[in-house]
Amino acid sequence: MADRSDFAHYVDARWPDLVGGLEDEGVAPDDARIAVAEVLLASRRGWDRRVREEQVDLVLWAEARERAGLLARPGEPVPHAVRPRDPRDGPEAWLARAEHLRAARRRRGAWRGLAVAAAVAVLATGWAWWAAQPSPPEVREEANPLPVAWYADGELHLEDVVVELPGVDAFVVDGSGAVARLRSGEVVRVDAEGDVEPADEAPAGLDAPPSPPPVSGLGRYDVLLQSVPLPDGGWAHLVDSSRRDGAQDALRQSETGRRAVLVCRTTATCEEPVTVGVGAGTIRLR
Repeated sequence: MADRSDFAHYVDARWPDLVGGLEDEGVAPDDARIAVAEVLLASRRGWDRRVREEQVDLVLWAEARERAGLLARPGEPVPHAVRPRDPRDGPEAWLARAEHLRAARRRRGAWRGLAVAAAVAVLATGWAWWAAQPSPPEVREEANPLPVAWYADGELHLEDVVVELPGVDAFVVDGSGAVARLRSGEVVRVDAEGDVEPADEAPAGLDAPPSPPPVSGLGRYDVLLQSVPLPDGGWAHLVDSSRRDGAQDALRQSETGRRAVLVCRTTATCEEPVTVGVGAGTIRLR
């Protein structure tokens, strides 16, 4: 494979074992290859996070078995050395085919939505409605430099993606994504891959600011702006050090003024603050 990332190295090394393991369980050769390719393709975005948080050999083998119609057997590792590596039977063509199949499924899903709208009104009205829909928000893959989701300059930063979402009035982390209320009053759900959909209801946390414990890591000129709980325990605090102690309404315009995120795993233990870069002066954690 031309790509020499960790993901590409893994695919090169484990492709024969994943495919061969399914074939040894009676899966047809083509079905085994497309099942493995689809599972690998779905794992490519956010691969670094999966490697950090999961035992990928166990998880991908279970997902490949399930995709091929076999029992998942959670906790079972990928078989090793079941097939020699064959340069003529590599993953590239099958990954391309899996990408084509996924794109076709997305197109079919979009057309099903259009058909529902067309059933309510005449075809011409339905087509006009579909054509008038706004373009989906732009999404780019980018690792989050902060340990929490954050919003600045019209962009929502999740763990692996940045979503262009202007006009966010408030947001709250929801699972691996977030739920946001826009200034228009609309409530939307953003999943981990950046897809945005209307939310049926707003979670309670969207309107109820959390009550953080006392913060021991603040400096003399630090002002606590926002706090959010961390999924694995502890709190993340947004701190503004550009305000003078006792004059919180007057911004101090100086080169030392900054905003930073302070992570406290316990009430008495805080990590070094992570300074927010230039251009993110309106950063928010909720």
